Amino acid sequence: MASKRVLPQGVTEATLHDFFEHVEGILGKENVSRDNTTGALEGLNGDHAYIDPFATGHLRTANGAARPNSPEQVSAVLKAANQFKIPLWTFSRGKNLGYGGSAPLVDGSVILDLHRMNKIIELNEQYAYAILEPGVSFLDLYDAIQERGLKLWMSAPGIGWGSVLGNCLDRGYGHGVTGEHSQNQCGLEVVTPIGEILRSGMGAMSDSKLWPLHKGGFGPSIDGLFFQSNLGVVTKIGVHLCPAPEAFMTCEVSVYKREDLGPLTALLSDLYRKRIIGNAPSITDVYRQCLRSKDPNVLERVMPFVLQARALPKKLKEEIRVEQGWGHWLAFFALFGTTEVVPAQLASIKRAILEIPGAKITTTSWPGVPGEALKASVMGEHEIPQSGVPTMQTLRRFFGDGSGRGHVTFSPILPPAAKEVNSYYMEAEDILDEEDANNFGDIHITERFIYAISLINFLPNQAQKVRRTFRKLFDLAAKQGYTEYRTHLDFMDDVAAQLDFNGHALRKYTTLLKDATDPHGILSPGKSGIWPSNSGFRKPSETPLIDLNGC
Repeated sequence: MASKRVLPQGVTEATLHDFFEHVEGILGKENVSRDNTTGALEGLNGDHAYIDPFATGHLRTANGAARPNSPEQVSAVLKAANQFKIPLWTFSRGKNLGYGGSAPLVDGSVILDLHRMNKIIELNEQYAYAILEPGVSFLDLYDAIQERGLKLWMSAPGIGWGSVLGNCLDRGYGHGVTGEHSQNQCGLEVVTPIGEILRSGMGAMSDSKLWPLHKGGFGPSIDGLFFQSNLGVVTKIGVHLCPAPEAFMTCEVSVYKREDLGPLTALLSDLYRKRIIGNAPSITDVYRQCLRSKDPNVLERVMPFVLQARALPKKLKEEIRVEQGWGHWLAFFALFGTTEVVPAQLASIKRAILEIPGAKITTTSWPGVPGEALKASVMGEHEIPQSGVPTMQTLRRFFGDGSGRGHVTFSPILPPAAKEVNSYYMEAEDILDEEDANNFGDIHITERFIYAISLINFLPNQAQKVRRTFRKLFDLAAKQGYTEYRTHLDFMDDVAAQLDFNGHALRKYTTLLKDATDPHGILSPGKSGIWPSNSGFRKPSETPLIDLNGC
């Protein structure tokens, strides 16, 4: 059943009807939806609706969707939106679980759904890059590499159905050598809010062979303006891949004590900075180790709490941890390289982890043959896809039980220093326990910062609790001087409000850019807290902007 129609400020039923008629003439009726119930890629529950499957409160509503299949069609839809003054909400594939799904920020927006633009324009083995469109998923890219027999490895996040382009533009990360996806982007094709098509970097020169090779270009670099923004619609992207290594090894390091988290994080970040570790390490807690367990006795004891989206009692976690011989924290990373290099890297790591008393390392090795490229397919699927083989295991395992559970993702950035990491995490864990909140921890380590991710699980009737828990974590991070790198639709204004240097100078500047490039404010108003000052489009009043303490 379609949601009740909500009209954005200044939009009438007649105007919306005329807009849909106009866009159907461009895209065809089959590529336009006049409500939010049809047309999206299949969701968690087999539906095709434009919704947030994990809504934390107000159910955001789209009035329909347009599904172009070319930059020219995107341009035409944007021009129509300007003509009729209809707000659009843009995404690549709409698989933004924990951050808002495929729902719009402004109620009554029309979705600009790019999933039909699903071509891989180029796959280059010599220089290890791909040029692709928004609808290409990590699963699609992997399949194309395998089908063509290319000696390339890619990086994939924990769930493989998302857009390569969309993940990169949201500064998402993966588990391969090129896992910091936004740093391995090179060249964009963008349609501006008024419908002009441009290319960044060396792509600004017609037929340039350097577009996917040289990121900087000539003059100001504009690529960053289109990350997490509403200043344009990206229709092509260049992404750097990794030449297939000769040898590969996965490593797991467990540490016994709760307070070992900080030293382990600092150690792994240091090894990554020194290029001894080949990919960004990740760390998880006892809860996730329970969910990964193949012991039916473990699952029998934890699943009642999981299905009710409640915290595992500390006593139960400790009992299971001791019985299973687990550490309090478990780190994952991998080694990539020649047959000579990987064993040497392992020797250095074994020496380094002696700094943490009781730390244990286990490895699985694919030693390879000198001079021969190792095929990623040999490793097969793993929950953490360090060889770049995309998987859906995490989604099936944690949200495929029919309980209706969802999650909202809290994503602060911390320095990888032992004292700071422990200070934040010990207090965050206490907050989650106090709120009886079921948390899936995912710490992702880079050379100079960590993503301190908390996936807070909840049932539909626990929306107030999850918002209250989110607020407490938000305030904790702010108190310690941190904020999120990415957030749910409900909290975009909250994060933007924290960026207060020099009287919120950044917000003033991005608003200036928004007004100059989007004269009617029609493209994804409110994305990342960037609101047009020249339109009345606003988020629903039911969603509090800053003060969530009453939730």
